[in-house]
Amino acid sequence: MIKNGQSIKKHRIAFFGVKSWEKEIIEKEISRLDTYGIGIFKDEVQDNLDVAKNYEIISIFIYSKIDENVLNKLPNLKMIATRSTGVDHIDRNICEKRNIKITSVPVYGSNTVAEYTFALLLAVAKKIVVSHQSVEEGEFNPEGLTGVDLYGKTIGVIGCGKIGQNVIKIARGFGMKVLGVDGYRDPKLEKKSGFKYTDLETCLKLSNFVTLHVPAIRETFHMINKKNIKLMKPGSFLINTARGAVVETEAIVWALNNKILAGAALDVTEEEMLVDSMSVVMSNKVTKDNLQDILSFHLLRDRDDVVFTPHNAFNTQEAIERIIKTTIENIIEFQKK
Repeated sequence: MIKNGQSIKKHRIAFFGVKSWEKEIIEKEISRLDTYGIGIFKDEVQDNLDVAKNYEIISIFIYSKIDENVLNKLPNLKMIATRSTGVDHIDRNICEKRNIKITSVPVYGSNTVAEYTFALLLAVAKKIVVSHQSVEEGEFNPEGLTGVDLYGKTIGVIGCGKIGQNVIKIARGFGMKVLGVDGYRDPKLEKKSGFKYTDLETCLKLSNFVTLHVPAIRETFHMINKKNIKLMKPGSFLINTARGAVVETEAIVWALNNKILAGAALDVTEEEMLVDSMSVVMSNKVTKDNLQDILSFHLLRDRDDVVFTPHNAFNTQEAIERIIKTTIENIIEFQKK
């Protein structure tokens, strides 16, 4: 097919793991695609392989795990358009060998996630959640609900990409001192944004708040762990809106129990896809290796000094629209080639 002077290849296209808030936007945007057929499914790819095998292009979110076993059952697959920034849920090596194109959404909500980071930070530092629960239970008394100020405190931002840079801007607005940890140091950014680069250990030692904004890759696995969490200042706070695997869950439990952390605010956690019910814990999906992570999650979940949300930092109307539109554009560009 020729469209606007360019050759467009038609494909069978499917969207998997579609949530209710995405479906309406996807249905609106897919009219831009040239296709032999489009499917929209709430199931993840690995749970719907009999259907997925019929499509040449699939769009997924992070809960669809595309490993070699799954890829072996998708003989027609030519492209994976993930509706996320990270691609660690996809076996890139196998895709490269099979000439399967992978696209992502590198920028959709750097301000969105940064705003959510501070929503969590304020919630745990000011004891917002437990204060609300207290009122719900009929107590209208601030006894035991004393929080801490942000002004003049030091925040360590681990990962100074676009999200981290927005976090730095917000922190400066609160009058905080900012330390930055990043594998790539940009002196111009450091001067312009008013923060200071340092190494991870120094950041942990000097920061009152530590927030993570790094991808889940081999180098960042358990970046915060039982060994180095001991370096954090007594009474400090840990915030994670990145990926669960960058923080060892058991280390958070230990640090809270030993009064190193005064609180933790977590939008992500290790094995988060396996912790939605105890029936999952008892099923054969859980291995001995990740059972400890799941048990640690349940130890954290009901604590007053922990604020937990369900991987929700990206979830605003504006960000979802940007994600879907970029994903559609990625597919259109692939079809032009």
